[in-house]
Amino acid sequence: MAADSIGGITDEHPGEHVDEHDAHADFLRKPVSSNRPRELVLIICFILLVLLFSVTAVVSRLYHRKIHTLADQWYAQGDAAFHAGDAKTAIIDYRNALGYSPNNSVFQLHLAQALVSAARFEEARSYLVNLLAESPGSGEINLELARISSRQRAWLDAVRYYHSAIYGVWDADPLVQRWNVRKELCQFLLDRGDAAGAQPEVLALAQEVPSGKRQKEAAALLLRTGLWTRALQDFQAILKQSRGDQDALVGAAIASYQLNKYAQALDYFERLHRSAALDQNAEGMLQTSRQVEMADPFRRGLSAAERATRAAAALAQATSRVSDCSRQHGEAISQTPPVTDLQMLYATAQGMSKDWTEANLARHPDRIDAALSLAFQMEDAAAQQCGEPQNGTDRILWLLDRSRQGAAQ
Repeated sequence: MAADSIGGITDEHPGEHVDEHDAHADFLRKPVSSNRPRELVLIICFILLVLLFSVTAVVSRLYHRKIHTLADQWYAQGDAAFHAGDAKTAIIDYRNALGYSPNNSVFQLHLAQALVSAARFEEARSYLVNLLAESPGSGEINLELARISSRQRAWLDAVRYYHSAIYGVWDADPLVQRWNVRKELCQFLLDRGDAAGAQPEVLALAQEVPSGKRQKEAAALLLRTGLWTRALQDFQAILKQSRGDQDALVGAAIASYQLNKYAQALDYFERLHRSAALDQNAEGMLQTSRQVEMADPFRRGLSAAERATRAAAALAQATSRVSDCSRQHGEAISQTPPVTDLQMLYATAQGMSKDWTEANLARHPDRIDAALSLAFQMEDAAAQQCGEPQNGTDRILWLLDRSRQGAAQ
């Protein structure tokens, strides 16, 4: 009966059993939306990647900003030390700056400049040559190489680099920078004693003067090169704008003296302030100019008697100079007939001695020019035979003759 019961149960609800099986089968066959979780995972991964990249970018920017900040700080410290005259500390600071920014050309250039100041020329040259390879037209780099070459006495290289700097590229105030470089080249050549090589550079410098102060600097360099006429013109131009400019007055006085314009030189010297200090060379020119003026029979405002006195004194001095020079050569100054130039000039002076006394010259002022002409001839002849007089009255007469010759041209 139990079996029947069980069988009955089985047999009694056959449809329900079949339905549960069928329902499970139907559930298994029903399609499930499996793409949605996968898309969600991908979206989450993408968001995470974006966040990761953003964080990385921020961290990278912060890192590079910190690196640049440190580099700039070391560079600023190096600049401060360099301008304070502490090249050794500047070198350390610039190297630290390059440690954070190794390819920074500005840092490298400043390090090279500090190395030059510390006389570490080969190290500096190494940096500069590499920089020049990248920027061959750089005026600043060429200038530093010129300075190194000049200190190492590589004269031709120095001049070449100076010219490259003059015609090179400058970031700020190129005209002023090039003028300053040319001025440095002029000083370099003059310090070497190469006045001839400096002359064209100084003339170019004087033609490109950007301001009044630099005009005075150019005129001073014209003096150093012996370009007296151009120097005088430039100093006179300055004095037209500023009549009392003390530097221009000294420069004009020296240029005038070198051109044998002693009266003009004395005028410029006497326009200086009484407190003005002259160097030994200029002081000597001032004294000589005064002596020439005191001996000049042609000076304006002189009376006939004073002109005669000065002319007679000049003739007597020149006669004595010829006699002394003749003795130095071991020849007799008085010889009949006279043979040498000195003997013939001396004989002429002796022949005119009665007519050219001080009293006769005062009575006949028209004879003064002839008397002075003979005196100057004797001084010239003696200078050719025995050398230019270095001091004394003979020197003054010889300079007076130079002055008269210059005025006649």
